[in-house]
Amino acid sequence: MINCFKLMLMLFAVSSGVADAGLINANFETGDLTGWTDSTSGLALVVTSEVGEFGIYTPAVGNYFLAITAGAVDVWQTVSQSVTMGVGDTLSGWAAFDWHDYVPYLDGARVQITDANGVVATPFFAQGAVGQDYADYAPVFWSWTATMAGTYTLEYSVRNTLDSALSSTGLFDADLINDEQTVVPEPSSLALLGPGVTGLYGYGCRRKRRLAA
Repeated sequence: MINCFKLMLMLFAVSSGVADAGLINANFETGDLTGWTDSTSGLALVVTSEVGEFGIYTPAVGNYFLAITAGAVDVWQTVSQSVTMGVGDTLSGWAAFDWHDYVPYLDGARVQITDANGVVATPFFAQGAVGQDYADYAPVFWSWTATMAGTYTLEYSVRNTLDSALSSTGLFDADLINDEQTVVPEPSSLALLGPGVTGLYGYGCRRKRRLAA
């Protein structure tokens, strides 16, 4: 089985002692959604592992991560948290996508930052693509730094596209270990771990499977 989400070998803790821009339970180590707003009606779970199409996802850091399953057609299922940030404060983490569907049903997952005026940034977005039915997308590191002080909302979301017969899953974790931020390896270090980590959405865990006739 492929441990797509296990990136502990890539992470090196530093003594920052500062949680990810002040988020509560940023890396879900309470084992639940404490601090987060769940608008999914039960489709969001804090888990220790998740079975993908061809492998097992495990936490990027710590013991838990968030798994959101897509629901109603073309509706983003969202888990979010608002936080007050100063200039230079950063939100960051890991996100992956288990596409449990096939063309043309290009389900998707995303990380978005919003404020009172709307979407500020989308630091992570992944969706199914033509020519690769059913795929495990390996974790991608994302990061966003505030250029203006204010209140922002971090949103983790997943969506079914066109139908809801088969639902995909988005997987999200923070780059924190006991409230200590972690360091992203230099490109040379990433190269040692293979193209599955350095690709656009981490296609190293991708495989194809067609529906039986």
